[in-house]
Amino acid sequence: MRRNDLNIALLAGGVGGARAARAIAAGIRPENLTVIANVGDDEEIYGLHISPDIDSIVYTLAGLEGPAGWGRKGDTFEAMDALTELGVDSTFRLGDRDLALNLHRTLRLREGEMLSTVTASIAKELGIETVILPATNDRVPTMVEIESGEISFQDYFVLRQAQPDIKALRFSGAEQASPAPGVRAAIESSDIVVIAPSNPPLSIWPILAIGGMAESLEAAETVVAISPLVGGKPVKGPTDRVMTNLGFEVSHAGVAACYEGLLSPMIVDANPPEADPPAGLEAIVADTMMNTPETGTAFGEWFATLW
Repeated sequence: MRRNDLNIALLAGGVGGARAARAIAAGIRPENLTVIANVGDDEEIYGLHISPDIDSIVYTLAGLEGPAGWGRKGDTFEAMDALTELGVDSTFRLGDRDLALNLHRTLRLREGEMLSTVTASIAKELGIETVILPATNDRVPTMVEIESGEISFQDYFVLRQAQPDIKALRFSGAEQASPAPGVRAAIESSDIVVIAPSNPPLSIWPILAIGGMAESLEAAETVVAISPLVGGKPVKGPTDRVMTNLGFEVSHAGVAACYEGLLSPMIVDANPPEADPPAGLEAIVADTMMNTPETGTAFGEWFATLW
């Protein structure tokens, strides 16, 4: 029987995290879901504080996401075109309405507000009932080591299109950072902690690296990860290449190894060829595609019947 009284904390980043948030919110009371968002991707671009993962989650829960899962649908790019005409490198494209949101966030942060407070305000203005929390209010940029040296995440992911091989990742300042207000309480009060089908090293490791976060998950009764692999491949993004670069097998077992010691069950897609459960870990087989609101709702309603 479907339960909509579950309290769930979801660790999320990227498009996969945003779609998982939409799916799970459809299966329970939306206000009973707390999304803990990766901020390792945050960077200053065009003089603005950009929070790509938070914004993907916000736009998706508000039904405003662009066709690729990021940005705002129907947005225009006149500001970017004008910057290009002025000789500015506008490779990192922000639509006009997206630019306005980032300008709004930056102004409030410069006035001394916390990222978590600004995020909650934006979510409220967009009619989102689900709680969205940055994993931390501190700056913890993900740094990517490639053959030529260390570069920022956005340099790797956007400017270089995630093409260079990764030698190592560093989450600058994460051990000294504190979880944002409400993050640890959400984990401790949840019935289930869910790790979204996000890129494990790039989207979830930055959250786990924050001081006290891994310990909070270790203490949780049930931590379930949804594998980002369908048919042995990621639905979106460079998850397979990143995992291979960092020495992990591109399989459900490899995903489980990225979260060694944290998981109870794991949800894996039913699509062959790799639907077998990881060794030593209970696996639940399901249709994990959530790329549309309809498939997301189907997954969320099914998920709420499990517990």
